[in-house]
Amino acid sequence: MKKYMDKLKSNIRINKNLFVFLLVIIAVGIAAGSIFVTVLNNEDKVMVSDYLNNFLNNLNSNNLNYSGTLINTLIFTLGAALLIWLLGISIIGFLLILIFLFIKAFSIGFSIGSIIINFNFKGIIIAIAYIVPHHIINLMIYLLISSYALVLSYRLINSFTKKQSFEFKSVFNRYLFILLFSLIILLLSVLYEVYGAPKLINLIVSILN
Repeated sequence: MKKYMDKLKSNIRINKNLFVFLLVIIAVGIAAGSIFVTVLNNEDKVMVSDYLNNFLNNLNSNNLNYSGTLINTLIFTLGAALLIWLLGISIIGFLLILIFLFIKAFSIGFSIGSIIINFNFKGIIIAIAYIVPHHIINLMIYLLISSYALVLSYRLINSFTKKQSFEFKSVFNRYLFILLFSLIILLLSVLYEVYGAPKLINLIVSILN
């Protein structure tokens, strides 16, 4: 077991400064999404409130399409990770990865803000159940892939513009390992998000009511 853990650590070496920079982008995105909820017009606020209430009612009546939700969540979550990975081996990927991370964080912040505004104190508890642990895990995995993708994209840009060579095969092999590792973790996260999180949220709502 120790042998595999050592191999995992050797393959996952993160540029700390870059990781902190990406964390700041995510934090700004979450904050922006949370604040954006407060500036919606009344019609949009009613629409968001109706959506949340319908979702909770479906949870309470166990009227959820688990198979359809699983497929959609797998496509979106794993597809996003694959997209970041592919952007890392393209010249244009550098900026697009940063934009994607911000949008992802913004959407989570918007969801959190919507829940809290519509359910007040109960919303804080529900919001915590909504993001822990699956959305946090997903963000950390996206951060991991993005940090490697940005480094690889930067190296590719330098190899074309400054004629700087590097061992592409060894770098790509590690990059591929990061993708496979990330997809496995995201798969487990998706299974919890689809089958575990709704039951936890429903339990919390029933206790708070």
